[in-house]
Amino acid sequence: MQSRLPSCEVGNVRLDVAGAFRRLLGVYPCAMAVFVSRTWPHCGPALLAALAVLVTAALPEPAAAAPPWSGRDFPAKYDLRKLGRVSKVGKQNRHSTCWIFAATGSLESCLLPRTRLDVSENHMANLQGSRLRFEGRAPSTISTAYLARWEGPVLARDDPYPRPGASREGLRAVRHVQMVLFLPARRRPFGNAAIKWAVMKYGAVDAIVAYEHRDLNKATGAYYSRSKDLDHHVCIVGWDDRYPAGRFLRRPPGPGAFLIKNSWGTSFGKGGYFWISYHDRSLGTTLTVFNGVESAANHDAIYQHDALGWSKSIGYQSTAAWFAARYTSGGDGSVTAASFYTAKPGATYEVRVAPSLDGIAAAPAAGSGTLAVGGYHTVDLAEPVPVTAGADFVVAVRLTTPGSKTPIPVEHPTKLLSPRPAVGRSFISQDGVDWKDLRSKAGFASSDVCLKAFVDSAGGRDTKAPRVRLEPASARRGAGVRVRFTLTDPAFSGGSAVVKLWLRDARGRVLRRLRIPAVAVNERDTWRFAAPKRRGDYRILARAWDVAGHRSVTTRTTLGVR
Repeated sequence: MQSRLPSCEVGNVRLDVAGAFRRLLGVYPCAMAVFVSRTWPHCGPALLAALAVLVTAALPEPAAAAPPWSGRDFPAKYDLRKLGRVSKVGKQNRHSTCWIFAATGSLESCLLPRTRLDVSENHMANLQGSRLRFEGRAPSTISTAYLARWEGPVLARDDPYPRPGASREGLRAVRHVQMVLFLPARRRPFGNAAIKWAVMKYGAVDAIVAYEHRDLNKATGAYYSRSKDLDHHVCIVGWDDRYPAGRFLRRPPGPGAFLIKNSWGTSFGKGGYFWISYHDRSLGTTLTVFNGVESAANHDAIYQHDALGWSKSIGYQSTAAWFAARYTSGGDGSVTAASFYTAKPGATYEVRVAPSLDGIAAAPAAGSGTLAVGGYHTVDLAEPVPVTAGADFVVAVRLTTPGSKTPIPVEHPTKLLSPRPAVGRSFISQDGVDWKDLRSKAGFASSDVCLKAFVDSAGGRDTKAPRVRLEPASARRGAGVRVRFTLTDPAFSGGSAVVKLWLRDARGRVLRRLRIPAVAVNERDTWRFAAPKRRGDYRILARAWDVAGHRSVTTRTTLGVR
């Protein structure tokens, strides 16, 4: 028997499927010959797709490309202020919101000089989604998550700072943030190429530092410390390789310093700025650039399960792995982009879209490429995939991260984050053929993969308000309650909405409340809490605000406690 087995392309790699079959025949000649002769006429395409996935998994992983700052020369001095690329100095007052001011400072700087926005720190502080209540220490991944889910940014004039607990629901983001870069940690005093590249190319860099007041030379505005207690976020806005070591209270081993924009008002340092020595041990442990700011009209809908963002990475002891998310479309359109996180520079990806997990192995690559810098990335699909209202679709990514054997980004519980996962919506795979529900993995029952889908409408945009459909509930006194609800939204839907729920007693007092930063349309969810200890009927209320700026009516149901 002679069966012509073609080669095929997976991503940017051309696979010799015939050669792969010949190698298998060489190992198991009789068995493989019978297998191929009997199965190829009936299921050849499926075999071809499955074999392509398996051969791809067996290929040697490509070496990471050189980062974009490698081999570049930078000026000895640089100052974004002289180029009009720094926004005004903020004042966090006595609140622990430096990490928010550093994030907004980077975002505003990356828009300058062409676009000047004054975005609200108050809105992010109140609605960032973690267990913090307005203030406290938090990593830049939380500010990234707030922006990535399209909850912000909003304008400062619409939500001025500081007003703890007073942000109004339903303010629509004035821009969509589709990329946030996570630069590699700074390891040595003069290993500053990544920072300099980012400052020159994009703007201010959000950086964490250990700050001790006693180590600041107030006369010169120069700071050098040996502390390692990372407790303050600032913006790097320039540098001077020859900044004199003699200007610091404690003389560092050599010259050189970064120009820093702080968030303690203009009375601090030199008009709100100061210098940090290159030899400071703490600066640069985390470095974030909020550079991917796009128009709020860039996509019609966002589908997401990872509202709280990336907090952990997992894998299969290999630099490559697959992960997928299932959604139900809220309208006719096409999946035109997907977003996810990469922990390392030089990651390569392939995106596929299919009606179900079973179809991923045979689905063509809708998009592929290399991401030079780690971070949160939105990748456009070269081949948009149509979806229809009410139908499921699955987005899957094969991600390869050179230097890391945990390529899959996951929203996972931490001291600050409490995700809300559900069965049947987040999946992982070693080969793209055999899939496992992430919740069935030991230790990940409360996790979701970080993978968003962006859909553009085949016709008009979202013009109607969403609705939260509540189901009646009952429970014994003090026992666990499960209130089931579903977010619905008439087509065409924006795909995602904030949902708030309340439990009230007969006198109208609020006994329980929950705010979910993002719920995907057509998803059935569950609110769990302990029932009141008094018998009687209680009211459950719900309301939603979608990403298109529409507010739902308040829906109600009853909780019977017996």
